[in-house]
Amino acid sequence: MSWISAILAASLAGLTVAVSGTVLRRLPLPPDEPTVAPYADLISRPFRWRVGLWSLLALGTSFALTPPRLWPAWAALGTGGVLLVVIDAHTRLLPLRLTQAVALGAAAGVGVAAGLSDAGQTTAIALNAAGAALGAGLLFFLFWRFGQGIGFGDVRLVTIIGAVAGVTSLQTAIWGLLLGTLAGVGWGVTARVIRGHDGPFPYGPSLMSGPYLALLAQAALT
Repeated sequence: MSWISAILAASLAGLTVAVSGTVLRRLPLPPDEPTVAPYADLISRPFRWRVGLWSLLALGTSFALTPPRLWPAWAALGTGGVLLVVIDAHTRLLPLRLTQAVALGAAAGVGVAAGLSDAGQTTAIALNAAGAALGAGLLFFLFWRFGQGIGFGDVRLVTIIGAVAGVTSLQTAIWGLLLGTLAGVGWGVTARVIRGHDGPFPYGPSLMSGPYLALLAQAALT
């Protein structure tokens, strides 16, 4: 990682931590979850440390392993996306308003990445991002509709993840989806063993890990 990408990753991670309290205070609770404590109750030093650490790791990994023209897309995932899944880890909820904000940021980032690419790559990047988003979203929609264990928030999240991973390549998106799903299965089994019984667990953090694991795996194999 160059010093420029390291400074940028650290700055964006710090900004994410700085705005996290304001974001949490403004997030409305879902109307169908009346017993859930306000998101503002999450505000604490340990929460901010987790957000900062995971944001720095996500941004540092993506900036080190992708070309700078793709960083705007990955930045959306490594900032707002990380905050989203840290909330999920604490509450098993993916707030709709924050998800929508991350989706808009990711869409803008994909657009900027496509615009910064060579003329011959612009269309390919846009199509790869759209195709990966649609494919991942449809697959998880079917899981949500006919299976059990995931919520519709996971469908929204994986659609965003697919779009961002797709700007690198369809291969990255496919491997990211596979590795994120496997991480979720592994965490679910581990949680079951620890607790001794079945029960819901946050799937968002595992899904988020997928594209970064895919980047690391591709880098190790090249």
